[in-house]
Amino acid sequence: MSRRKSSAAGAGVSLFPFLSILCCLIGVLTMMIKIITDIKAQEQSNRDPQELARAQEHQQLRADIKKQQAELEKVKATLKERNAALVELSELENKRIILRKQLAESKTPPKQSDAALQKMLEQLIDQIAALKNERPSLEKQLAELKAELEKRKIKPDTKPQPVRINPAGSGISANTQVVFIECNANGLVILDKSGKKTPVSAATISTDSTLAGIFNETKSAREHLVLFLMRADGHGTFRTAGGYAETNYNLRIGKLPIPTQGEIDLSLFLRK
Repeated sequence: MSRRKSSAAGAGVSLFPFLSILCCLIGVLTMMIKIITDIKAQEQSNRDPQELARAQEHQQLRADIKKQQAELEKVKATLKERNAALVELSELENKRIILRKQLAESKTPPKQSDAALQKMLEQLIDQIAALKNERPSLEKQLAELKAELEKRKIKPDTKPQPVRINPAGSGISANTQVVFIECNANGLVILDKSGKKTPVSAATISTDSTLAGIFNETKSAREHLVLFLMRADGHGTFRTAGGYAETNYNLRIGKLPIPTQGEIDLSLFLRK
């Protein structure tokens, strides 16, 4: 029995070698930490004060740079917001200008007032009434002319020779603004230099707006002349129109008899 117990006791595992090695390792690490700490403390104690100050300044500069970068980002964000606000303000200003222009245009009075339109309407009514009154006499003259043509065996579509107005010996200077107006039994015909003809009834000479506009324009010229080209049957019309031009507009007038009923040709008179 005693022999069995001794063999069982000899078979156990001893932890002493492991623990001894662990203790030695801990001691070595502790010594190394102590040595490193002493070395660092010695390095700082032996460090140049200027170098230490530069290191501290460098750390402070890095902190300042970081702080300034943060402030710069804030400034950039603020500028971005302000630029957006300026763009919006510019758009609003443009809209304001457009609205003010539209408002001014909406307040602009019409080119012709109601009174002017009423006056034009009254003149047109007077002209229509005058033409209606003149129609019987015109129809009578037309019948007489047709009878005369048949008597002379002249075709109705035969045109008489044109009447060419010659400036030679007229005594009119080159700077004179001349207005040519044909006078016949029915009224006036305003002859434009471009060839346009504007008829004016004899009954509406004193109320016709076109004739009044031409007389006003002629009056503004320094040298002017209203030359009435008088047909054989236009004596009465000339007296009315000539008196109206002299009395109401103080215009200088003249007259030139036209012996035939041919088309009036101003090409020589207007040639420069």
